[in-house]
Amino acid sequence: MLDAGQGGLGQALWADSPRGLVDRALASLPQSSPSPAVRALLGRVLMSSGTAPQAGKDARNFLGLRLERLALLGDGKHADAMATLPTALDDAGGAEAWARLSLLTGDGAACDQMADLQKRFSDGEIQMLGVVCQVRGGSTDNIMFSLDIMREQGVKDDGFSRLAEVAAGGQKGALKGFTAVSAEAVALARAMNRGLPAEVPSAQILALNPAAAAAVADLPDTAAALKLAAGDRAASYGTLPPAALAPLYKAAKVSPNDLKNAVGVADKRQGADQRAILYQALTGETIPSLKGAILAKAVDVSDPALLAGAWGDLLAQELEGLAPGPALKDLAPAATRLLLLQNRRDLAQPWFELARQSAQDAKEGKPLQAYLRLVPLAVLGGLLPSDGANWAQWLDAVKADADAPSRLRAASILALLTAAGEKVDPLLLARTAPVVEAPGVIPDAASWLRLDQSVTVPRRGEVAVLALAELADAGPAATTPTVTAHALSALTGVGLKDDARRLALEAVAVLAGP
Repeated sequence: MLDAGQGGLGQALWADSPRGLVDRALASLPQSSPSPAVRALLGRVLMSSGTAPQAGKDARNFLGLRLERLALLGDGKHADAMATLPTALDDAGGAEAWARLSLLTGDGAACDQMADLQKRFSDGEIQMLGVVCQVRGGSTDNIMFSLDIMREQGVKDDGFSRLAEVAAGGQKGALKGFTAVSAEAVALARAMNRGLPAEVPSAQILALNPAAAAAVADLPDTAAALKLAAGDRAASYGTLPPAALAPLYKAAKVSPNDLKNAVGVADKRQGADQRAILYQALTGETIPSLKGAILAKAVDVSDPALLAGAWGDLLAQELEGLAPGPALKDLAPAATRLLLLQNRRDLAQPWFELARQSAQDAKEGKPLQAYLRLVPLAVLGGLLPSDGANWAQWLDAVKADADAPSRLRAASILALLTAAGEKVDPLLLARTAPVVEAPGVIPDAASWLRLDQSVTVPRRGEVAVLALAELADAGPAATTPTVTAHALSALTGVGLKDDARRLALEAVAVLAGP
């Protein structure tokens, strides 16, 4: 567990917070998030040691509830650590979520506890996980009996049942005969050390939870296309490290013509296919100027959340081999953006200075526009003090006075900077007002007010989970700026300014554009 000196939110993070509110807020959070900043803050909240909020007699075990949320994030290392704490496995939801994750990651620690878990929790889910442990242990005699119990309890998972029957019968050869894949079926395939059949639709893989997707990417004898789809999804949600993602991109089938024109082809492709083409072209290119052009394209077509995660890490590794200089001035804006999202301020600084020098030399045109679009990111990333930015010039560059959408975008960026703790001249905000924001999903009035009230107490844990709940599944990059600014302002108000700035970077990177 994390105490305040290790990044925790403090012993009193739940002080005076109503337990029912905390439980509902935790339950409303997404299982995971495409935003690395959201995942990092949520993980810290869940791992923070502190006095639990006062519980009623029917409340769930608070440690078990947090274990469940941590396991759903796919954080196997910390979930295993939390599972060893007294009472952590007394909660059915927490115990089952941890056991499923343990079997998906392949460490199998849950199997040491499985007999006890099955005695205490007799539902069908734990029976399925027990079957996985039987296969891991090489004992398949009771599998059919377990399947009968599952059917009696109304558990229906055709893919899992088919795999279990294969395991019980000792059948050899490639798996076939099923196309529906659940997380439990993936855990069983991993225990059997068998790959998924090629007929499994990619849509099934993309619907898996991130930990299950990471497991598919590691299964033997699985079609490269399925492994690529699984690995790309897992990496997007933080459950597959860059070192495991790179081989999947390299193994993807890419035509020689696409590699020769990767920059042009990238606009016609999407998702994992697009990233595989760009990565193969990038790692195969040795001429710095051409490598820089591919890198710039990869940054321009990628979502900020991806650039902040494993995909951005791979790009940053390639960037480390290039030295900032006049020959690569066109790469400088994209390199700065990438490295700031990767939280690599040390490496971003020289690229930012190169972009600034190019803008000064050009005095107008594309280099100046590219540099000015970086200004809000540079302020949030600590490369440029807010009072050192020429905001009037920036407002001109983003055409804040051109039309309502441009004015709204500029106002939203300034509001996000302010919410993240930056001092923005009120006159700048006045120049972009009044505007009416386009319709978006706004939290209910009670939740909005409760978050404001929690800041004034302050209740750090409560503020963190309520703010994350406002950002919903999509994270700051895809949440309406009004809501994102409200959440950031709350986090800043209880001393979580660094988290607010990381969240703001992802949001501003979308608004500022490449």
